Amino acid sequence: MPDPSRSHDVSGLTDAELERTKRDLQASFALARPGSAASVPILAHLSAIDTELAKRSAGCGASGKPSGLGG
Repeated sequence: MPDPSRSHDVSGLTDAELERTKRDLQASFALARPGSAASVPILAHLSAIDTELAKRSAGCGASGKPSGLGG
């Protein structure tokens, strides 16, 4: 079983890939039984995607630094 505390690096995905993956994971989560062990990695991936999208919308690149600061 995957380690749910492990960080999920989604920074290499494009915005379109992140959105598509998020939709797929939301559908999988909706189909998972309540309390299912499958929910843990799904929620971890969704959290990583939401964090990455938030960084990007705040103007940060994959490095976590604002764009234009040499990062």
